Amino acid sequence: MRLLKIGLMNLKKSFMQNNKLLFFIDEGGFEDPSDLFIELGYEITIETNPRKATKLAKINQYDVLIAEFSYNPEFRDRVSNIESLLATLENSNPKIKVIVLFDEIYLPQLTQFKKRYRIDNTLTIPFAKQQLKAILTLGN
Repeated sequence: MRLLKIGLMNLKKSFMQNNKLLFFIDEGGFEDPSDLFIELGYEITIETNPRKATKLAKINQYDVLIAEFSYNPEFRDRVSNIESLLATLENSNPKIKVIVLFDEIYLPQLTQFKKRYRIDNTLTIPFAKQQLKAILTLGN
């Protein structure tokens, strides 16, 4: 019985190590959901720099991207802060689950952005961890 229990624990660990999540935070201002990601078995990479997040997306195969969307009218050639990141993932990891967190004031820009890029789910900030948990467990 003890061997079975150890075997199941090792099996659980191997599944947990396969789930990789990239969490891109731009402005923050919401509760850190990292404990939820750990509870769900994700190996988390947290990045606050969009260029570094894009570089990480090029060299790693993530299962999930959770990215905070923001808009700045000074962006000359982009709609948002995550445009380069999603463009990279579109080519390097097209099956990744994309979840975007956004402030309601950016809804018009996000609507425009969604015409160009695939986004699986969106959550307005602030969000409840249970909402995020439901999205992450949907389809698993």
